[in-house]
Amino acid sequence: MKSVLVAMHLVACQPDLLICEDMSANTKRWADIEACRQDREAEMYRVKQGLPDWAVVMSKCRYLIGRDPRSSPMF
Repeated sequence: MKSVLVAMHLVACQPDLLICEDMSANTKRWADIEACRQDREAEMYRVKQGLPDWAVVMSKCRYLIGRDPRSSPMF
């Protein structure tokens, strides 16, 4: 049976937002969108700690449906 969880997609970008890099939040999953949203600031702060001051960190909580092994990675 497939499970529906919530994942957070984090990216760190240069100030002009032209070049961005995915940042990992792969180890955490949330049971609902609201729980993820409540944890966004803490996750963004954690990621920002290892980046230059000028870096822009953005995140989005989204549903993650258990992947079929044949599908392409999402991020």
